[in-house]
Amino acid sequence: RIELTKAFNRWYQEKYGEEVALEWIDQGGASDNLKFVESLYKKNPEGIGIDMFFGGGISPYLRLKELDLLEPYRVSKDILKFLPDKCAGVPNYDTKDFSWYGIVLSGFGILYNKRVLDFLNLPVPSDWDSLGDGRYYTWVGNGDPRHSGSLHMMYEIILQAYGWRKGWNVILSMSGNTKNFSASASSVAKNTSSGEVAVSLCIDSYALAQIEVNGDENMGFFFPENLTVINPDAIGILKGAKNLVVAQRFIDYLLSYEGQLLSMQKKGITGGPEQYSLNRFSIRSDVYEHPDFKGRVFNPYTLKGAINYNFDLAADRWNLLNDMVGALVIDCHRSLKKAWKICLETEDKRLEDRFFEIPVEAGLQKFFWENWADPVFRNHYINQWLNFSIEKYDSVLKMRRLYR
Repeated sequence: RIELTKAFNRWYQEKYGEEVALEWIDQGGASDNLKFVESLYKKNPEGIGIDMFFGGGISPYLRLKELDLLEPYRVSKDILKFLPDKCAGVPNYDTKDFSWYGIVLSGFGILYNKRVLDFLNLPVPSDWDSLGDGRYYTWVGNGDPRHSGSLHMMYEIILQAYGWRKGWNVILSMSGNTKNFSASASSVAKNTSSGEVAVSLCIDSYALAQIEVNGDENMGFFFPENLTVINPDAIGILKGAKNLVVAQRFIDYLLSYEGQLLSMQKKGITGGPEQYSLNRFSIRSDVYEHPDFKGRVFNPYTLKGAINYNFDLAADRWNLLNDMVGALVIDCHRSLKKAWKICLETEDKRLEDRFFEIPVEAGLQKFFWENWADPVFRNHYINQWLNFSIEKYDSVLKMRRLYR
């Protein structure tokens, strides 16, 4: 926010001879921000006094477009010619109506603390599934997707990479090893670098920031091969925006070569930030030809083996998935951890089968997400699933006593 505010103001003065101010509003994360914006439009359908929605991947923009809450804006041909339609099969912008644009590209992977792993004599995890290995019990860092868009994205990636049933097994075992659930993705990354946890789910920008601060001799990060996706962090102009022209020009700046260079270049280097490296990957293909980057940094457009990500499915079940993770994992985490420890200690398949039970099979998802906007329906099933989970985890303890 600090770097973009300064840089945009400088660019605006040079181009238009006027000063401009940005006011940032944050409710905690992309998921919280989306709920906030939707609630405001219910009271003021013609406009809410907020000009833009920024960040959180693609799904929030598909939702906002579905609700007709975005103002289309087509950027110039000079920008579009350097903006590929897709990266690793995922759209970079709304090619039909130009209602949203990816600003930077984000990858999702696993951050790990080399010193902690060495101290514990543990290996670097190999993929999402390995985070459920009992050797990492209490050493996994994780967060709440109901508050963070990037954390939500990683749960969605796991479900799409492994499939619904296997994906939930990965989520549940990984959660059994989780020490606690942070509200923000940045906190998860910081907890990993401080040694509170050894490994964690992490978006690349937070991981690279921790590596920059702590050194690559102490921290590492990787994308699970064939099990992840590159996803744009996007921006869109909200319906009824009062500062429409300035909002359009902000998108112009962000997608300019100058704006994209700011995202990738290290602090203190010409074209880069002044105080804080942003550690983001450019969405413009030409920026990777810069002498500081060509052949030296990861180029997302060269990624091979990304999953075939279904972004329509992700958008449809956004809220449903958040609430399922809340009811089946986070809000009953204490019971879940106890049950998982028993499963690890006994290695009894009957207990594991019970532990991995879920109340929603893949074929029923659509029924739930189509009715999820009904608060009575939603709250009924959230409570039902929470009770199901607590009873399930408690029964693992009872079954253990029975089988002794």
